[in-house]
Amino acid sequence: MKNIIETTVRIEGKGDSKEKALNIALGNIQRKIMKDYKENMIIRIEPINVEVIEAKETSHIERFLFFFFPRQRSKYSVVLDVDINLFLLDVEKINFEKNEQGNSLKGQVLGSHFLK
Repeated sequence: MKNIIETTVRIEGKGDSKEKALNIALGNIQRKIMKDYKENMIIRIEPINVEVIEAKETSHIERFLFFFFPRQRSKYSVVLDVDINLFLLDVEKINFEKNEQGNSLKGQVLGSHFLK
């Protein structure tokens, strides 16, 4: 029922600061894992190692009305490979007991012979 998988996930993030770009990238781990493992329930995602594949800073000078108040603006982007331990619960292997209940509101109003 419980599976432990070690895998590597490649994630990307962009932001106005280095911290924001990294936070956005690390926040995308769960979304990426949820896409890949739809049939299982994720119990825990445990990062083991983070490797920076690409880190870029793009800067430009911004001006008010094309001439006034010049200031330097930067945007950051990162691409990371994160090694993770993934703890999964296989929902299909859980045996659920099936209990049927009668006397629903619809059955009480219409009578049980109309529901069949």
